[in-house]
Amino acid sequence: MQPTDRPADTGTDSTAVEGVVAPNPGPLTLDGTRTWLVGAGSVVLIDPGPALPEHLARVQAAVGGRVVDAILLTHAHADHADGASAAARAFGAPVMASSGTLARTGLAGRVLRDGDTVPVGGSGDREPIAGTTSLQVIETPGHAADHISFLLLPDRWLFTGDLVLGEGSSAVLHPDGRMSEYLASIRKLEALRPARLLPGHGPPVEEAAARLGEYRRHRLDRERQIELAIETGSRTVSEIREAVYGPLDPGLRAAAEASVSAHLVHLRERGLDAPEPGPGMFETLGPPSEQDGQLEGGTP
Repeated sequence: MQPTDRPADTGTDSTAVEGVVAPNPGPLTLDGTRTWLVGAGSVVLIDPGPALPEHLARVQAAVGGRVVDAILLTHAHADHADGASAAARAFGAPVMASSGTLARTGLAGRVLRDGDTVPVGGSGDREPIAGTTSLQVIETPGHAADHISFLLLPDRWLFTGDLVLGEGSSAVLHPDGRMSEYLASIRKLEALRPARLLPGHGPPVEEAAARLGEYRRHRLDRERQIELAIETGSRTVSEIREAVYGPLDPGLRAAAEASVSAHLVHLRERGLDAPEPGPGMFETLGPPSEQDGQLEGGTP
């Protein structure tokens, strides 16, 4: 049986939450991508995951006889969004995502903007229940330009996609990943004071404030390491990567250099003298969705 996450019930049927883990484990996806089911009488799906028939079957089993009101996407990376078309057909539900995600995936659907809300729950007739139970859209670029998160209200559970993981730290890979946006998004989430984090990879995080603070400090510490490497003579991306990360498996070097490049862009934005960033992940190993979760988690 594929593992699931069932966070403690909040006491309201409309906010029952269950995570179904896709069978795509690996060093870069941790134990697999999580598809979150939110609701009881009817449900909203967050991130249908990779296009794997066996994962869709497990999600269908978890949904049971309930109606799916909507399919939400945090971003366009393949391990989160490639299963959206099949899920939409299987459940007869609309896709909702940021305009960037819809453009990148080619999917038709409702555009979600910062501050929008998606009602949660219902009687199974596709009419969402009245009241305050909803998912609030939070624009959180940084890991990817199109990334959004979802805050479940009134419980303040935060679905973080790839912005914050259940283990390790998330990759920010130039050019799509921007460090200035990532740090701003982490601070934005800190200001929301979420009660619990429900990530796209790894287990739920109960100490939300502590984890967000760790993520912010980790990025600032990494940037200081890169500044020190530059001050001591490293002038190319590969030299900085070697100074900061030390020996790395060849399969992770391009991702490390894309991360270094994201920091170099940020240093330049701050007006500091920094080397030119490298070409980034798209020109080397492909979309950053295939590199998430291990570079920083494996080499903190």
